Formats: sequence, structure tokens, C-alpha cells
Amino acid sequence: MKAAALALAALLDLARSAQAWDDFAHMETAAIAWAKLTPDVRTRVATLLERNPSYPNWIVGAKLADRPQNVGYADLFRHKYWHFVDQPFSPDNTPTQPAPAPNAATQIAAFRAALASHDLSDDVKSYDLTWLLHLVGDVHQPLHCVSRYDQADPKGDRGGNTVRITGNEPPVPCDDPRFCPYGPPGNLHALFDDAVGSSYSTAAASAAAAKLPEAPESKAAVLDEKVWIQEGLELGQSDVYVKPIGIGRGPFAITKDYQHKAIELAKKRIALAGARLANLLNDAFAREAAEPEP
Repeated sequence: MKAAALALAALLDLARSAQAWDDFAHMETAAIAWAKLTPDVRTRVATLLERNPSYPNWIVGAKLADRPQNVGYADLFRHKYWHFVDQPFSPDNTPTQPAPAPNAATQIAAFRAALASHDLSDDVKSYDLTWLLHLVGDVHQPLHCVSRYDQADPKGDRGGNTVRITGNEPPVPCDDPRFCPYGPPGNLHALFDDAVGSSYSTAAASAAAAKLPEAPESKAAVLDEKVWIQEGLELGQSDVYVKPIGIGRGPFAITKDYQHKAIELAKKRIALAGARLANLLNDAFAREAAEPEP
């Protein structure tokens, strides 16, 4: 297998371990980004991926008290709170709480700066790269950017995790043995996580990514993670928490039209995430390659 193919295989298998979007959508994001990297950045990404302790497993297709720090693979904490930014809103004037930090926004900013740095080791940069591959995808899932507060959830619904749903169809494809045998997603968050599929197949993900709509260049050029996360909040209000989703924990009966719109929204967000990830990496590694300022 050529070096580029090895790197893409590693990138896709790394994406399978991500939270937020299902593994399948994260692999689609990775495939889109890889196709848009410059040749020099592809080489740099491949070099850094090889430093990940799991790299030998990725290339043969095997599956793979938090605190903020940036020490590379010596950091064994899972940092679940890095995967989202619970921006609050309330449809019934329930008091809200600000999104806690650190979160996806703080970490994307920190990790992209680290990749461009002239002072950090490749071990640290490899670790930061793997996180960026997760987090850029994460914040393009609208329900990783919002928490709805209402009388039923005065502490917030954690991005739709407490909102129960019924009547939805299983995602396509669906061969993930952890979830697919037990029926379609049972909460709103999972419906969007799995919108485009629930599968470990890297080949299927690459093929699906090639069919996604091309992200508009003007939007793909926006590299401010705060803008991405604000988009998620706005989409949550305009496209996610809408009929048949009402106030409260449900269960709410999902219509075919609602699920179809969720799938189409997910496709657009995944395509945009991949394009932005590529632009972010191209920019960061171009700055890394430039001569440091005196």
C-alpha cells in the first residue's frame, strides 16, 4: 500500500473512534478533508499520524478526572467535554446557564495554534492533530453546539440527549453491532449523530463522501471556530427543535419529512466540515513551514 493510501486508511480509522457524528460521518469528513489537502500538507499529516500509538492497527483496519493539558500521548484522559459547546437557549424563558469551558471551541483554537507552532514536538502535534480531526467534525453537528432549557429540562437537555423520539427509521447504512440490532436511535441527539449512517466500513464512507454536495467556497473559507459553533446554535433553533419536536422530553413522533430534512442537513454539514478541516490544516501547516519571526 502506498504511503498516501496508508495515511488515508489511518485517517479514516482514526475518525471511527470519534464522538459526535457516528463513526461513518466522521470518516466522510476525513475523506473530504484528505482530498483537499495540499501535497505538502498530506505528507506532513501522514508523518504525524504515524506517531500515534494506534497507527499499526489503523492501517490494517482494526478498531481501535479530566483536565485541560497539551502533553501529547502522555495525556490518557478522555476529555468528553471537549466534544461540544452547550450554548444555551430557552423557548419558554426557563433560566439558562452559560456553556462551561474548556470545550470544543477552546480546544480547537488551542490545537490549531499548536500545529502552527515552531516550539512543540511532533509527538504533541500528532496528538493535537488527532483531536482536531474529531472536534472540527463534532461542532458541525448542530446538537453539539446547543443545549435547550425548558421546564422539563431546567438544567438543559445536553444537545437533545434527553429528548426521546419514536417512529424514525434506522440509518442507512446500518451495520454497527453496538447499536443497529436494537432498532433506530431513541433520542434526538442520536438521530442526528446517525443521520447519514452507522457503519465501520471505510470503503463505504469514502464512496459516500464522494457523493456529498460540494461545500460553498465562501463558507469553507471561514476558519473561525466561533462562527462554526454559532451556526450550530442557529441551526438547532431553525432546523432541529422544530415540529414535530416540541417542548419537553417527549417522546415525539418523527415524521418521514423531518428525518429526510435531518439527513440532508447532515450531508451539508459534513461536507462543510471536511472542507473547513482541510483549509484549517493547510493554513496551520503553511504557517508551521514558514520561517519563524525573529
